[in-house]
Amino acid sequence: MDAKNLTCRKCGAVYPLDNRYSCEACGGILEVTYDYEKAFSRNPVGNPDNSIEGMWKFRGLLPMEDKKNIVTLGEGDTPLLEAGRLARLWGCDLEMMVKAEMLSPTGSFKDRPTSVGVSVAKEKGFEKIVVASSGNASAAASAYAARAGMDCVVFVPDTTDPNKVIQAQSYGARVICVRGNYSRSFDMAKLCAERYGWANVTSTFINPYTVEGDKTPAYELYHQLGGRVPDYIFIPIGSGPLLVGILKGYEELKEMGLVHRLPSMVGVQVTACEPITQAFACGTDRVTGWDKQIKTMAGGISDPLIGYEGDGELTLAAVKRTGGRMVSLEEEEVWEASEAIETKLGLYCEPTGAVSAGAVKKLWNQGLLKKGALTVSLTTGHGFKYSGRQPKKPPIIDSADQLDQLVR
Repeated sequence: MDAKNLTCRKCGAVYPLDNRYSCEACGGILEVTYDYEKAFSRNPVGNPDNSIEGMWKFRGLLPMEDKKNIVTLGEGDTPLLEAGRLARLWGCDLEMMVKAEMLSPTGSFKDRPTSVGVSVAKEKGFEKIVVASSGNASAAASAYAARAGMDCVVFVPDTTDPNKVIQAQSYGARVICVRGNYSRSFDMAKLCAERYGWANVTSTFINPYTVEGDKTPAYELYHQLGGRVPDYIFIPIGSGPLLVGILKGYEELKEMGLVHRLPSMVGVQVTACEPITQAFACGTDRVTGWDKQIKTMAGGISDPLIGYEGDGELTLAAVKRTGGRMVSLEEEEVWEASEAIETKLGLYCEPTGAVSAGAVKKLWNQGLLKKGALTVSLTTGHGFKYSGRQPKKPPIIDSADQLDQLVR
């Protein structure tokens, strides 16, 4: 393993690779750092370990000591699809592509960070894990815990989509609803980890190991695009570990000499809960927790960041460092994007995951994207997870004459 230590992103303090959630010196966010000279000499991205399928083929840059402790359901290797029909529908003169993360084993991108988090917990001898989630991470943690033979306790807001609650319960996890917004579930999971000594695999920035799974889409895009770097990568975000992780992946690719520039990172929120977008619009580096009422179909990114605003500030800094931007969609824009992805690309997508594509249209119409640019949108969650649809009752026939009337 080339992972070397945990390093505070704020003050630079260094710690061993143990079960730690924040810097003792300043309370800052921790990240896994590597012996990059050793890792890069083997070029683990250009020459992946093809004895393992999915994202673990890049395990030279993932924090695992023993291969036998990897807990996997085959996450990674999600398809990258050409989305020209979307671009033409919306009048965008762009090379538009979609990376379909909703086709992960449990139906969301959360499988990547959760696989790493649960694998590290297993390697360190934990038998119980806890997670806070707005839905998708609860399903992922429950599934990977079942795979690993571990107990799992899940905290979700009491407004969480029932389809996601059912999915987590079906894997055998104990699901507990917490009254209020996601930040209250986050606090409860943190309390349980501290009080009972469980491994907290909440996939924000609290667990430094989970974020390492979030960088693997960058490695896959490198191969899928033949070394080309997207001009813009659009990512739905609550606190933003996927955005920060993908950027870290591209920074590693650049250090290895495999690419020569970084993509501009675009974080996408909704106007019902947009603490990071508000900070970007105001030109500040400080994020204020969202204390307004939240009502949105994109519940997976409705993270108010109350009490851990530093997560949003880390994401905001990553966006600015790449010349990217933050953008938020109105509810009607979210639904339009979801419907367009389904009818034009054939991908059944939950509204949360569709905002990344809808933001391409919004920024193009605002004149903020360059003509002919290569854009990649990550659609992060499967449509089966969203229960808010109202189905149209199909017609019922019992004769050939009726068939002619309907389809001729």
